Amino acid sequence: MRFKQVFVLSPGRSGSKTFIAACSHITNYSAAHESLSAKLGDERFAYPIHHIEADNRLVWFTGELAHRFSEDVLYVNLIRDLDATIESFQHRLKNSSYRASIMNAFAHGILMKPGDWREDQERDLAAFYVETVKSNIDFFLKNRHHHVVHLEDGSKSFTEFLHMIGAEGDMDKILSTWQLVHNAR
Repeated sequence: MRFKQVFVLSPGRSGSKTFIAACSHITNYSAAHESLSAKLGDERFAYPIHHIEADNRLVWFTGELAHRFSEDVLYVNLIRDLDATIESFQHRLKNSSYRASIMNAFAHGILMKPGDWREDQERDLAAFYVETVKSNIDFFLKNRHHHVVHLEDGSKSFTEFLHMIGAEGDMDKILSTWQLVHNAR
């Protein structure tokens, strides 16, 4: 089946850049990572037809996604080993000064903590973020067309995804790119 849009949902740190790098070799879909993340209003959701978008911030816009993209949409729940994801976010929390960091936004904006978290709280904070986003995704996808892609299952679920969307292009290149690590810790 050919979908109008494919939205890849994840907490982040789950292989979304790798996913899009592999999908960039698909010839019957465009693919991008966080392509409209700095846009407002209608422009934030102006994704083209036959497009694959990975953006971990889309989990905060599920109401708009449901409203704007109700037909012929596939959602991909991109998952990675839970402990590895939490560890990666903990590392980001400790080592990133990036102003738009989702961990900084969650740790100090959503949770409204103006001061620093204690070092012994950082893993729990990262786990709370990942588990919260995972719960939001699971609830949102309950009655929607979706497919789970596991980063570490040896390409099985990613290959199933390719078949689901009727992907065209150099399959060897797509799969070999999927097996590379992008944006590693």
